[in-house]
Amino acid sequence: MNIAKTDQKKPSTGEFIKKRESSDDLEFSDNNGTQPASDLLTDLNSIGTYADNVSGASEFDKSVDDYIRQILKYHSWYHGMMFSGTFESMLTHEHSFLVRCSISRCSTKNYLYISTKLGRGEISHFLLDYNEEGWGCGKLLGSLPKTAKKRFVHIYQLLDAWSLLIKETIPVPRQQLVIYHSCVTLGNKLGCGAFGEVYKAKYLARGATEPIEVAVKKEVGTSTRSATKLFCHEAEIMGSLRHTNIVCLYGIASLEKPVMLVMELVTGGDLQKYLQQTLHISNKQLILFSLDIASGMAHLASKEFIHRDLAARNCLITKSLQVKISDFGLAHKGKEIRVKKLKKAPIRWLSPETLLKGIFNEKTDVWSYGVVLTELMTRCAADPLSPRTLKECHKWIKESEHPHKIENGEPKELAELVDICCDKKKSEERKSGNSADRKLPNTGLAQKKSKEGKLRSTERKSKTQRRITSLLRRKEKGPLKLPTGMNPNVERPSPPTLLQTPPIMKPP
Repeated sequence: MNIAKTDQKKPSTGEFIKKRESSDDLEFSDNNGTQPASDLLTDLNSIGTYADNVSGASEFDKSVDDYIRQILKYHSWYHGMMFSGTFESMLTHEHSFLVRCSISRCSTKNYLYISTKLGRGEISHFLLDYNEEGWGCGKLLGSLPKTAKKRFVHIYQLLDAWSLLIKETIPVPRQQLVIYHSCVTLGNKLGCGAFGEVYKAKYLARGATEPIEVAVKKEVGTSTRSATKLFCHEAEIMGSLRHTNIVCLYGIASLEKPVMLVMELVTGGDLQKYLQQTLHISNKQLILFSLDIASGMAHLASKEFIHRDLAARNCLITKSLQVKISDFGLAHKGKEIRVKKLKKAPIRWLSPETLLKGIFNEKTDVWSYGVVLTELMTRCAADPLSPRTLKECHKWIKESEHPHKIENGEPKELAELVDICCDKKKSEERKSGNSADRKLPNTGLAQKKSKEGKLRSTERKSKTQRRITSLLRRKEKGPLKLPTGMNPNVERPSPPTLLQTPPIMKPP
């Protein structure tokens, strides 16, 4: 398959990287040193590939960024910023390929790679070499010496030369969630954090005539590998989830700098601040909040994701008082993950098995959900387990049978669920049982039946408690129907219907 005609320039040598990138956790240090690494470009200047001084390197960065912005992003086989674990499954056929951008582990430089599946199913990564004479990739074109030394004005010309050598290449188009920066118009800043800033913005989806209001999380400052990887990881998780109680991702603008996440705008702020600043919140409303969170977590578990950072501060609330789970930077795809060292971990929300063995799974999310219920009951007057210090909390959670128990807590329905979700003995039983395949709500129901027996019939007759128990049995996807008389009965925000990227423009 020919992509374009070739353009011959002076020779240079490219770099070939065949190792898979490691997928180290961004906040929990679970890399034991055995994972292979790629993009380890420690000293490219020593081989004469790039500029030999700082000013030259800056000119190089500017030239590459300009080329991406003006030319490369309009090709569907260019996927923008991508790291390991996000593109391997897309390379399904031999000689299927994509072009991606990555950041060196040793600096903040961006580099372009051709990732392709070669013979025997191996995925290899070829570094694209650029200087003032054009683009080269000697290892990719190395089967013919003359071709290997050519320089090309455009990357698509280099790919065309490669396709002539192997007779067939299969370009892999990027996902529809990848959008152009030009589709987003930033407005007022809503907040900022360690790695990004949040803006109110407008997003024009492909085919839409009017933009919609969205929230945009944008990288701030110089893009580091860890910060950018966090953005891309969060987008990958959120892009797999569609639920009324989970913040919706409309797209990720990752084709050029800075990387931006375009998300549903939730105007009520986070649940923690709402509980702290709002007077006279009824018990019924607290139960509705708990139902929303449980419904969102049930959907998360049904997709085999672990949130790992569920807390009131990471739940947003709409003007219609609907809770939506957000902040998936630490989320993990899979039934269980073990980490060797907890780094910047939310100790007060963690389960005993997490603190003792570094285990995260569906059951540990159940525990965190129970802690969130205590935040609802106390209206977030203080952090869970206050006034204990983090060190005291660490010891208390590991040693106490009921570390989060609230005596005479209100509403009683939530207090009973806290006893179910945050009981150390039952947590140990969940680890040894066969509930790994059960969804998050079913785990709580199994505990309820195994040790405590049935609740008193008079207490179980409560409509609100029956609704919570019904939620704990749910396996279906989608939003939960609220109890009669407890529906806020207000309009819910809906995502745009079209999430495709704008039409591909023909490069000059």
